[in-house]
Amino acid sequence: MNTLLLPAPAVLPPDLADYVHPFLVQLDSLKTRDDYRSELKLFATWFGNQLQQVTSLDLIAYRKTLEERGLKSATIHKKLSVLRSFFTFVAQAFGLSNPSLCVRLPKVTDESTKAVLSLQEVGRLLAAVDPRTDLGRRDLAILGLLLVNGLRTCEVSRASIGDIHEVEGFTVLRVHGKGEKIADAKLREDVHGAIRAYLETRQDFCSEDPLFLAVGNLGRGRISAKTVQARVRHYLRLASIQKPNLTAHSLRHTCAVLTLSIGKADLVQVQRLLRHSDPKVTMRYVQSLDWLRDNAVDRNPITI
Repeated sequence: MNTLLLPAPAVLPPDLADYVHPFLVQLDSLKTRDDYRSELKLFATWFGNQLQQVTSLDLIAYRKTLEERGLKSATIHKKLSVLRSFFTFVAQAFGLSNPSLCVRLPKVTDESTKAVLSLQEVGRLLAAVDPRTDLGRRDLAILGLLLVNGLRTCEVSRASIGDIHEVEGFTVLRVHGKGEKIADAKLREDVHGAIRAYLETRQDFCSEDPLFLAVGNLGRGRISAKTVQARVRHYLRLASIQKPNLTAHSLRHTCAVLTLSIGKADLVQVQRLLRHSDPKVTMRYVQSLDWLRDNAVDRNPITI
């Protein structure tokens, strides 16, 4: 087997292709299918032998290779989870052995422990944007959707102009979420105003056009999620905000925590805001606040 990870081949090896297709067709999301196919290609290129020859030791060695590349635990967890799901399916559907059973996945940090911004830091972040420029107007509208509506960066990227529409007199954005789920998000007037201000900088657009354009793509290129993440990092640097584990996704966490703590919204309201199908996911934010509000350290009689 190879000791380095190579780029995924354009097509799956014939041996692997026989098993991958029936595995992928059961997945609902096209994006998930593409991600899983890519991960399986990478592993097949690294392994270099027939699928039936994969052992638990091979998967452990693959994990070691990923660790040596300096990949984050969450990334390694995702890659190995794909392989575990695949080999479990193959074992059940084709009667082959499952080499992933005894392979341990790395621990990942709970989302509720990710860094969030304070309300003052949010103000500094927004103040770092220059709304006098076309780029600044675009980025201010994007930050509004991330911070106020809690959109994911991929959801910002997927939004089209025609996704903004009226429902019972309210302006809403049709959000294309994870797993191809579609839901409407109410646009507050300040966020909608920021979007309108950005759209005023563009000409001759139609409903099918991307809501946010990348710079330098002839005025028609859809902004990517990676570009959104890069712009968030850019403004965090300008605002001199530095915290461990602070990412673009932290703005979604910030939206949840500040809406709960300062906005005094209840669990159900925040669940709807973030479009969580499982309230347990939203409950993480409540629990992360509760342990601070009612912590045993405050009851310690010792003073210094």
